[in-house]
Amino acid sequence: ALIDKEFFFEDTHPARRLISLLTTSSMGWDQSKGRSDPLYQAIHSNVSLAQQFDNEIALFSEVVSNLEGFLKQEEGKSAVRLAAPITRALKQEKLREATRSASSDVAVRVATGEVAVFVEAFLESRWVPVLALAHSVKDEKPQVLASAIKTMDDLIWSVQPKITVQQRKELVTKLPALLTTLNKWLSVLKWDDAERLRFFADLAECHASIVRAPLELSPHRQLELAVEAARKAAERRLEKRAVDIPPPAPDPFAEQVESLERGAWFEFRQPDASMRRVKLAWVSPRRSLYIFTTVHREEAFSLGADILARHFRDETVRMVDADGFVDRALADALGDSGAGPERIDEAVPA
Repeated sequence: ALIDKEFFFEDTHPARRLISLLTTSSMGWDQSKGRSDPLYQAIHSNVSLAQQFDNEIALFSEVVSNLEGFLKQEEGKSAVRLAAPITRALKQEKLREATRSASSDVAVRVATGEVAVFVEAFLESRWVPVLALAHSVKDEKPQVLASAIKTMDDLIWSVQPKITVQQRKELVTKLPALLTTLNKWLSVLKWDDAERLRFFADLAECHASIVRAPLELSPHRQLELAVEAARKAAERRLEKRAVDIPPPAPDPFAEQVESLERGAWFEFRQPDASMRRVKLAWVSPRRSLYIFTTVHREEAFSLGADILARHFRDETVRMVDADGFVDRALADALGDSGAGPERIDEAVPA
């Protein structure tokens, strides 16, 4: 540092880059392997090379290049090991997002208050999984999602009052295809218990009552029925709003998880109070899943964003901050001494 005063003020200085690289890379040293750890050996050999320094700053650049090359190779090996966990995580996130979209599709229709109670329960418990499956393959088979949504809308329509001959003819015409499609979807999900039989019995009874209701109602009676249906729908909307769960308050721990970046190091507290050091190796596209690798670089595990936020909330994980270590140390040292470029000039021989 006394040979080249730029060391103190240029964060790109080769010697500072080397120290920073050694600080961050050493986080991954598997101490259980001791000196046999390839990372330890790479660091040791490059430090030995750096010790040959004799006024040639370029030597540090060579050492940095060597160490970065080794770390890049290790990163490639890690990527191969992570391929399978990442594939599983992507599928998991895709299904989670599909389920969220499916729930939204159903909620929009239920919120109108115009869906029969037993059909509403069916949609929320049984059709959401159908829609989730359809959403998960929409990129490859968009017609599948269109079919699932149309079937849902046809089902909702089928249990609404039909007060004209034409409406009832349309219902009778559409019913066979509707029931066939419903059964096909439910069989895909393997819903074969007594509850399924009960639902279709309720559906058949509802359809029968619609078809048997008196026809050719007077305009006055049709208006009364329309007003009554609108009133019931409004009441149901109000009931649903009364029980709607308010949106959660902002969570600083969730925001902390949202800001995490790949490559950061963490320590998780274990049941025996020991700390387990891991590296954040991958973050899913929607930041709902995080894959960590251990210092052994042979084990990987994933955590959902909500679970990781809970760890931060419970203080069972902490971030190990090695980035900027040299910068902070120099800033503290120079700050304590009141040193600046002028003072360094005085200390460094001409």
